Amino acid sequence: MVRQQHKVVTFINNLMILGQKWLILLSIALILVDFSNSSITCGPGIYSPGGTTPSGDIFIEYNNGTPLEITCVLNPNHELLQSTLSYDVVDNDKSKLLSQRIRFFKNDGRVANQYVSIVNSTAAQLRIPNPPESSDVYTCMVCLDENNPSIVSKLARLSSIRKRNSIINSIGYHPKESHDTDIGVCLNNVYVGYKPLNVTNFSCVSNNWESLTCNWTKPENPIKTNYKIYFRLPSRAKVRSFSNCPTDSDVRENTCTWDLTTSPLYRQSYEYYYFTVIGENPLGISSTLNRFHHYANIIPARPTKISVIDKTESSVKLMWSLGTMSFYSHGLIFKIEYKSQWDFNPEHWDTISVNECDSKSQQTTSDQNMNCVSHDADKYYFNVTNLKYPFTRYDFRIYLRTTLADEDKWSAPGNITADTKPTIPNRPPRTDIGSFESVISPSDKSKRDVLVYWQTIEENEKCGESFEYIAYYVYTTADKQTINRRSDEMYKNYAKFKDLSTKIGYEFIILSSNKEGFSSDHSKVYVPSETDKLEKPLSLTKNVFDKQGIFELSWKRADAQKLSTVNRLNYYTIFWCEKDMVYPQQCNGYMNWMHVPITVSSYNTTVIDNMEKYIFAISANSENPAKNDLNNLENSSSGMAWESYDDNVENVWVSMVGSTFVGLSWKVYCDDNTGLVIGYHVFYCSIISKKNTLCKGPMTVKTMNEVHEEKCAGSMLVSNLKPSSAYLVAISFITSNDLTIHFEIPISTLNGPIFT
Repeated sequence: MVRQQHKVVTFINNLMILGQKWLILLSIALILVDFSNSSITCGPGIYSPGGTTPSGDIFIEYNNGTPLEITCVLNPNHELLQSTLSYDVVDNDKSKLLSQRIRFFKNDGRVANQYVSIVNSTAAQLRIPNPPESSDVYTCMVCLDENNPSIVSKLARLSSIRKRNSIINSIGYHPKESHDTDIGVCLNNVYVGYKPLNVTNFSCVSNNWESLTCNWTKPENPIKTNYKIYFRLPSRAKVRSFSNCPTDSDVRENTCTWDLTTSPLYRQSYEYYYFTVIGENPLGISSTLNRFHHYANIIPARPTKISVIDKTESSVKLMWSLGTMSFYSHGLIFKIEYKSQWDFNPEHWDTISVNECDSKSQQTTSDQNMNCVSHDADKYYFNVTNLKYPFTRYDFRIYLRTTLADEDKWSAPGNITADTKPTIPNRPPRTDIGSFESVISPSDKSKRDVLVYWQTIEENEKCGESFEYIAYYVYTTADKQTINRRSDEMYKNYAKFKDLSTKIGYEFIILSSNKEGFSSDHSKVYVPSETDKLEKPLSLTKNVFDKQGIFELSWKRADAQKLSTVNRLNYYTIFWCEKDMVYPQQCNGYMNWMHVPITVSSYNTTVIDNMEKYIFAISANSENPAKNDLNNLENSSSGMAWESYDDNVENVWVSMVGSTFVGLSWKVYCDDNTGLVIGYHVFYCSIISKKNTLCKGPMTVKTMNEVHEEKCAGSMLVSNLKPSSAYLVAISFITSNDLTIHFEIPISTLNGPIFT
């Protein structure tokens, strides 16, 4: 019983002691509250009637359950409140608490009342659970009666006093949705974000093995976070000190550079670096670790001092320097790109990838045969071989990278242009069995001029300066003497031999030549005697199908055509050639041809170019296929029958000439293929001279639909011409089968002669 009483007394004493402690704490709290009411401010030098708790910037980790809480506490003894609230009396009702006048604003907008609660008569609290990720300004304001003119006047007077006394007016910020009469109490910058996040896209590059630059991407975070970079180098010691960025560029710009002058230094001799990027903000610290392969991330500078030290017609030996990278001893790869002046695709380059030659290979192998780059000290050498074109300008580009680096770590290219040496031409021009024309002299039927045609070689095959074609014939006399004779006239794609015998067959030799010599091979064309020649095909006509976009060549076999069929191959050759610009009836451009069976008399093809650029010809041929040589003496051909001016004169001719007019007549070939003439277009223009049929001005065009009773013949008058002038007239006959038959003829007024 005594023990129980003792326990009760002890319990009561304890309660009394505990009560006294709570009374002391309560007294301290009341003192603090009273003190806060009398002395709380927004900050040093800010003329404000209160403050916020917590003060200053607020940092909250997003989505971790921490609410945003700001308590706004007013000082009722502050002169702004005392001087203004004394006028804010309606019917002597002073029951409105100061805390009921507190408003919170987020940036420029007012926060809804549901997030604001009254703490006591002078304090109100803003509480937002789970605030969103953001960076905002929260402002506490005291709301006064904006309709009370006494308050407005009083605030203006107090503002004037503060300015005269150089006192900072309130908090310096006024939300847009607040009233002009509201008094700012305090503001807080509130950041809702994350603890420091790891950086991304971390990369480092060594620039020519002379400096090292690292970059990274700083993650988005409403809370300002500073990142600093450190590295350590591999060491046998377990602990090695970290080196920082020489400047504050890591904090300001998310980048850092070390070179041979910074402190700490760029360490060239280490293959690996160990980087740490440390992020720090008010919520914590993070670190991003990276093991960096130094030698795999060097981008060298372009090669310099590039020169050509030797060259042939198919090779160029290059020499260059590397500077700092010449001291790099862990392996280099070189890429050499080249293209010739004949490569017209700007994207195409031939490429050679080669390594450095090791010391052993340099001692045992000739530079000319090594597929590697040799070097001594700072000089590097490589012989680019198997170049396709002699006497040609080549552009070279030289790149390098380390053997450990990827394809994106090539240096910029070093450039040089060089010419390969000239040599003899690659080949002679091509010829065909029928690529000749024989013109019998009108005054001496025993004599003839022979024109031998060829297909010109490409520009890239000429291989040297002073290029030309050489044409001559070889003739063996009855007494076994061999006679060689050069051509009398040479043109771009044919040679002319004058006054040759019609009774003798001639073998013509064509070579390509330049300053270095003659082509090692030659082409031949055998021209039989006139009695051994085959008869030419007749009436080669070019008909244009305008609507279908194709044209047709048609011809007739000669009545006396002699084509053997026993062990012989008989066929036609169709030639086409670019016209001469001055003499459009003459071929003096690139010639090509194709073979067609002897059984056909027409050939259709699609127009792939401006058909008016070309003139056409045909030959009949017979050869012995067993000889397998188009130019052997057993072969025979008619030679070329041109779609020529002379043929046109036989179809269109001048019937009368006056000082201002010319009469033309015609008779064209008509059959089931061509149809009947149903109309024609007439084109004419004045020309430069009788020997130069280029138009001096635009062509005049006339269309005629009246045709002669004889559907394939007719006449017309070209009028309104100038006296004593030369003209070129072109007539296009339109047929019922939608063909266009084209003729050209030069004319002169005032009885001037027809000229060729």
